[in-house]
Amino acid sequence: MKRETITIGWRGGILHVNRQFIAMNAKDGGNRPVFTLKPNGQNSNAIYARDLGWNGPSKASGTEGQLSCGAKAWIELAPDTEVTLYDAMDFKEAKACV
Repeated sequence: MKRETITIGWRGGILHVNRQFIAMNAKDGGNRPVFTLKPNGQNSNAIYARDLGWNGPSKASGTEGQLSCGAKAWIELAPDTEVTLYDAMDFKEAKACV
């Protein structure tokens, strides 16, 4: 797996599991990455990864409604948190993984 480390931006990051990709993988045997990371808040471009880890403060949320993408539970990562991503890619690449 390709590994890269990024630092969360000043707005903080949002991490959640992409249930649509899980369902697509189950249906067609694909290997789409199931983790979605928005490294600079809700309005930043998403990064998709198969595995990840982080070193820094975080908070799990599941009672504050939902994100604009529909996620009902997510992890908020503090600014300057280092996140290690494995097989990171953008949406177009992620959706094409079969």
